[in-house]
Amino acid sequence: MAEALFSKDVRPITDFKAKGSAIVEQARSTGRPVLITQRGRGVAVVVGLEEYERMREELAFVRAVEAGLGQARKRDFAPESTIKALLTRKRR
Repeated sequence: MAEALFSKDVRPITDFKAKGSAIVEQARSTGRPVLITQRGRGVAVVVGLEEYERMREELAFVRAVEAGLGQARKRDFAPESTIKALLTRKRR
């Protein structure tokens, strides 16, 4: 995700109420998040759907890697026969 530009990507909630579709289009087209503020504090972030999906996939991957590392630290490995069966099934 591209870094937010404070001069362009921080908008008050009143702008979001009045120009919501334009703000969504801005997030989608620039690839940058748009921070929505209320009374001077951040309350929400608008990101394009593709960016959101990419972020979710990346988070799932990181969690899977962390889980695998935890199992490796505990030396909790699957039996070789299980691994072979899984690999054989995926190639078909």
